[in-house]
Amino acid sequence: MKQLSFLVIAAFVLLSADPVAGQPAAPTGPLSRPVSAGLIGGVSAGSGDAGASAGGVLAFDASDRIAVEARSVFLQRGTGTHGLELTGTALVTIASNTRAAPYLALGGGLYRASFALGDDRFFGQMDSRFASGTRFVPVRGMSGFGMMTGGMTFNGNVWTDTWTGPTYTASQMPMFYANRLGQMTIPSDGRWMMRSFTDPALTVGGGIRFDVTNRVYVKPDVRALVVFGGGDRLVLTIMGVGLGYRF
Repeated sequence: MKQLSFLVIAAFVLLSADPVAGQPAAPTGPLSRPVSAGLIGGVSAGSGDAGASAGGVLAFDASDRIAVEARSVFLQRGTGTHGLELTGTALVTIASNTRAAPYLALGGGLYRASFALGDDRFFGQMDSRFASGTRFVPVRGMSGFGMMTGGMTFNGNVWTDTWTGPTYTASQMPMFYANRLGQMTIPSDGRWMMRSFTDPALTVGGGIRFDVTNRVYVKPDVRALVVFGGGDRLVLTIMGVGLGYRF
């Protein structure tokens, strides 16, 4: 009887211990720390300009294949101009091993471009060639601006016919933005304003995430940023390397 009681007790202890012993070990991969933050540094190119870029990223691993990220990147677009990318993106891992995981990126958001109009690349040289108060207008299909002299009047924002008057062609502003400036006037005090445009944008690209440790990773990344505005589009290429940390 004592032996039977001992066997019953032993069996009860073993059965009680099995579920604990059979539980899987705590995960040690990215999903064990799904939230991460990082920094980005690189370059951007497009529309005849190039410059350095830098920003930050906040990411969340929804699964072992899909992550979502929000990123803000400042882009230096040459002298007198810069941009700001604000996008949300889905990252889809296409293959993975213990250290490297290539992925595709697709998302959208906003892109804000700003121009110091008084810079010599834009209208800074106009003052020495035309009198203050002279109005000018972008001419569709032409890289220059029509200078409205001799009491000429025009009620539109973009000249669409053939332009036969004097022109100013020194500006290096992309036509994507120049055609949306509308009529402007050479300031009498020589102080040109800053002009900014905020447009919807689509981002697409990819990269590779290298896990340095369970917490730290490095991500070389290349994306095309397609900006839409005024019935036209502008494409920028943003190449960078990100350094991230999982919490």
